[in-house]
Amino acid sequence: MHRGRRRGISKREYILRTMLIILGSILAVIVILIAAGKIVTILGRNRLQKNASTEGPTMTEQPDSVVKEKYVSKWQEGWVSLDDKIYEYNDEIRTFLVLGIDNAHKGGDKKYDELTDGGQADGIFLVIIDPTDRTMKVLAVNRDTDVDVVMVGIGENGDDVIAPAEISVQHAFGGGREYSCELTRDAVSKLLYDIPIHAYMSVNYQAIPGINDAVGGVTITIPEDYTSINKKWTQGSEVTLKGEDAYDFVHIRDTKVFESQRQRLSRQKIYLKAFIRQMRSKTKENITLPVSLYNDLKDYIVTDLTVDTMGYMASEYVDYAFDDDAIYTMDGKTEVGADGFEHFHPDEEALRRLVIELFYKEVNQ
Repeated sequence: MHRGRRRGISKREYILRTMLIILGSILAVIVILIAAGKIVTILGRNRLQKNASTEGPTMTEQPDSVVKEKYVSKWQEGWVSLDDKIYEYNDEIRTFLVLGIDNAHKGGDKKYDELTDGGQADGIFLVIIDPTDRTMKVLAVNRDTDVDVVMVGIGENGDDVIAPAEISVQHAFGGGREYSCELTRDAVSKLLYDIPIHAYMSVNYQAIPGINDAVGGVTITIPEDYTSINKKWTQGSEVTLKGEDAYDFVHIRDTKVFESQRQRLSRQKIYLKAFIRQMRSKTKENITLPVSLYNDLKDYIVTDLTVDTMGYMASEYVDYAFDDDAIYTMDGKTEVGADGFEHFHPDEEALRRLVIELFYKEVNQ
């Protein structure tokens, strides 16, 4: 008789029961893991909703005459009209603000430099995730866009002062950490009619080479002659950006050239499209890549995303569609102000249309 086998049970029955116990244990572990995954998903989803910067957009209006005649008896708060159609805010959308920070900006005024040592947001991108059609879009905000900036501690008595300035300056106040990100998040939200922003991440430009190389480099086609930046970047050439070349492509600009920010923004759009495709591909191969990448480069990153939220985002959004035309910019006019700096003024009607297109859904009547 084998040790541990009960008296009266055959060897065959004993082996069968043992196998059933082992299989049952394995199934229990699988169930626990699945349940844990669902818990992480729920925690991540709920945390995103709780982190929303506002309860909802403040774009309100009375319906125009055509719409009023058709819908006035049914008109609800929060509805907007455009081209004889009714729209409501799509509260399924999740938005993530990504900031590229440059700490090199110095104005020569020691006191001002101390107050603005958080670094300017030279790259401002709002990632828009829509679960209703499983799409991902990106709104690129011109860093020279004029907004009301909260200038922390700049008053005579150390008070905050609110004054018009480029939106990139907002991050410079607040010490470059969470408060700087929150100020910039609120400025972007206000620019877009108080659209809720669910999370933010600022990335110092020094981290770009590491992020770029972590996904295996980013391959792009040079759209025009960029040999002034890199002698190899001739129009039409295909290059795989590695290391410092990635930094140069998204960061360098000639500030003496009018609207050089728009020119740089066009390069950033090209890079971002290629990077997102590469990042998605690598994440499908290794779902833990976003979290491990963050852990490797967290000294250069400030974010309110938690590990469970990152895990949720990686698993939930990796297969969302991202088309080549899914990066949007604002229409408007750039002027040189009395301060000698360029200021971008969005076209209000075009901005309203863009916000409705990106964040609203048509009301079916």
